Amino acid sequence: MRSYDELTETERELWDAFSEGRWVDLRTGTPEHDDPPSGAHWGPERTVRASVVAALLLGADTARSDRVASLRLAGARITGHLDLAGAEIGYVLWLKGCWLEHTVGFYGASTRTIRITDSRVPGVDAELGRIEGHLDLGGSVMDTGRLSLMNAHVAGELDLDGVRIMAPGTWALFAGGLVMGGAVFCQDGFTAHGGVRLPGAQLPGGLHMRGAAWRTRAAWPCTWRAPPPPW
Repeated sequence: MRSYDELTETERELWDAFSEGRWVDLRTGTPEHDDPPSGAHWGPERTVRASVVAALLLGADTARSDRVASLRLAGARITGHLDLAGAEIGYVLWLKGCWLEHTVGFYGASTRTIRITDSRVPGVDAELGRIEGHLDLGGSVMDTGRLSLMNAHVAGELDLDGVRIMAPGTWALFAGGLVMGGAVFCQDGFTAHGGVRLPGAQLPGGLHMRGAAWRTRAAWPCTWRAPPPPW
């Protein structure tokens, strides 16, 4: 990892905010300029390298604070490959309204809550991962990859409300053997252009699919508890 002096001004702002868990919001406030699908054209003032994000999550900044450290970043163009395979991550990650260049990798990682919401991300690979919290991808678009949760453990909830996964001809949601502590929400416009595979999944909080759309096949054999009736 480069030294602090080699960080850009935007990356230094994120670095300084991390130990206090403060938001760094790079959005302009103009909807057409903040739309994540157009994020490839955002300039250097909104760009953060994935290596900087990874370094913070791996504990590069050891500054002490009276607040809980976490990485909270909005409206950023994140370049490079955010690959945290096998890592032990003790901090919450929240990316909101961001554009990510490559698939995010949490293969075999142990993490706290992960939120990548209302963002454009090619795909998310958390196969064999252990998430001691929630996995929230609500409102995000995965336009070239898939969501892989094969044999993953999620202690909290999996929120896929409004998510669109574009993986025609392959598995859009690949989650055989997924073990959930809470519920799985695939509602309010969740769309999968590709297969949905959940054999052997344990979903004690239920699988909620109001308003979901499936564009191809699904493999369902899983263990789940239906939600209680509304009366």
